[in-house]
This record gives sequence, C-alpha cells and structure tokens, in this order.
Amino acid sequence: MKSLSTSNPELSLIVPTYNERENIIPLMEQIHKSLSAYSYELIVVDDNSPDGTSELAKSLSSKYPISVIVRTIERGLASAVVAGFNQARGEVLGVIDADLQHPPEFIPALLKAVRDGADVAIASRYVPGGGIEGWTLKRKIISKGAKLPANLLLSSARKIKDPLSGFFLFKKKVIDGVVLSPTGYKILLEVLVRGNATHVVEVPYIFKERERGKSNLTAKEQINYLKHLYRLAWDEGGIKRFLKFCVVGASGSGVNLGFLALFVEVAGVNKIVAQIPSYEISILTNFAFNEFWTFSDRRTPGPRSFLIRALKFNLVSLVGWGINLAVYVLALKVAGINYIVSQVIAIAVAMLWNFSSNVFWTWRIEAKGGD
Repeated sequence: MKSLSTSNPELSLIVPTYNERENIIPLMEQIHKSLSAYSYELIVVDDNSPDGTSELAKSLSSKYPISVIVRTIERGLASAVVAGFNQARGEVLGVIDADLQHPPEFIPALLKAVRDGADVAIASRYVPGGGIEGWTLKRKIISKGAKLPANLLLSSARKIKDPLSGFFLFKKKVIDGVVLSPTGYKILLEVLVRGNATHVVEVPYIFKERERGKSNLTAKEQINYLKHLYRLAWDEGGIKRFLKFCVVGASGSGVNLGFLALFVEVAGVNKIVAQIPSYEISILTNFAFNEFWTFSDRRTPGPRSFLIRALKFNLVSLVGWGINLAVYVLALKVAGINYIVSQVIAIAVAMLWNFSSNVFWTWRIEAKGGD
C-alpha cells in the first residue's frame, strides 16, 4: 500500500495510541481537514493494542500521510511520544491525543504561533478563551491541584498556565542534542525542562470530553506523574531549594525558642510580650539564611532591593503565622482532629504558603532559569 508521507514535512504530529480503534478514522479525517493546506506527517505510535488500532491506522496510509510504529516491549504515553520524535522529519514537532479531546481544528493556530516565533506553542485550557467541557467541579480542582506543584517546583513551568497540556507544538531544535526520558504521560514538562525553549506561547482551546472508548489514565499513571515531577524538580533544583527552605524554617524555630527563653528568663519580659521580639528575630534570621543560601542565585544587588525583599519576607511570614493559627483552629475545633495532628497540618499548610509566596514574590525571577 503506497504511503502519502511527505519527504520534508513542515510538521510531524505524534499520536500515541492504545486501544483507540474507534477514534482513529474520525481523528485522521479531522486532522487532514485542518492540515490539508500544510506539509505534514502523522506518526502513530501504538503500544501493540489488542483492538487492532495499528492495523487500522496502517490501512489509512494510502489516504493520509501516516506512518505507524508498533511497540511490543515498551509501554507508556510519554515514551511513545519520544519514539515518535526520534522518527520525525519535520522542523516542527507536535503531540495530540487520539481520543478527540484535543480538537484538531486548533492545530493551525498552534502552527501559526510557532511560525510567528514561538519555540513552544501550547494548547491551553487555562488562559482567557480556553476551558474544559463537561468536567465536574471536583475534576477541575484535581486538575488545577496537579499543576500547582509543577508551577511551584519547576522554574521552566512557573509562568505557564497549562504546563500539563498534552496538546502542543514546538520547534525541533528545542530538543536538539537533548536526551528525553519522561515517566508517565506529561511529556510537555520534559520538553520545557530539558529543552532549550526561550519563548513559550499559550493558545486557548476547549478541552472536550471523550466520546468513544475508555480513558487510559490510571492511578499508576498519576503516580508516574509524581515520580516524573520529582525527578525533574530534583534535576532543575526545585526540590533542593524546598529542602533548604525547610532546614532554614526549622532553624528559625530554634532561634525563636532560644530568644523567647532569653527574654523571659534573663530579661524578665512578660511571657506573652516576649513572643513578639523573639518571633521577629527568627523571621530576620530566616530571611538572612534564605537570602544568602536558599535563594542566593536570585539576589539582585543594592540596599534598596535587599530591604524590599526583607519587607516582603516579613509580610509573608506574618501571613503564614496567621494561616498556621487559622488551620490549627479549624482542624482542632471544626474537624475534631487531635491537637498534635492539627498542628502538623497547620505547619505543612503554612510552610507551603511561605515557600510558594517567597518563590513567586519575594525572590521572583522574570526569565526562565535554573531553579
């Protein structure tokens, strides 16, 4: 059967599949309708689907520019996409799911963004004009909760509204010489962190509900996402920074207790009043350690900027203290949780507030950089 593959396509679109036979024909029809005026190739990477997905895709090669890779050993969406990248011939690479939740009619808008200078063009659910069709409030909360640690721990994803999108295009040169080794299904994070993109654009689109077949997103894939995120954050430095922040916070508790005892036992200050200077001193020592250790790579010179960061850190810490108290009272009085457990929960919530606020505000960086 003769293939319609183009020798030098502008766009190579990767479609990872597993048991997507019901969606292959409408997907190819819609992609071709959207890209008929463009030079493109489709690379279907199938994990040996028992429903005949790969056979059906191969049968369409006389009608559409399709090539099919069947994997019999490896499994997983992200590694399937990397296998497609390795075979791609286009100067622009792209990824789209086979379940029709990513509308193919948006591909030209992504390609235009790349042609206009973007290194990466992301179909985004979370920028103005984007959205999600048919999701419950719970599912939306889970989705936004999943992207929060990526925004927090990965500087490459920090300003991106939808860093977990599975629908995107990018210039092939972004991953030239880069070894991609993703775990799970969030290949975009791998490209953003490992690649050398400097200009990322998000294009709004509406994420649709699956019409046919069953979702391949399992609890195992969610765990793989967390593993992948941890590995990326460790390599980029986000985990190390968080651990440093925690060490500084723990040392600050020691400073607080030490000065509290000093004011009460030596200076004879009232036990309630003594809380104020001892807490403020611990804030200042924490700021100093974070300024010269945790966030040393983000320091900008000059006494004015130093004082502004000190003020910001102080405000963040005071709000964090309020959050700690509020969460503790809610957990203890409303939820009826043991007071020790309540305080552990309160400390964890306040710590996340403090770290995220200082990352995004106190020691904010404007450009992409290592974390």
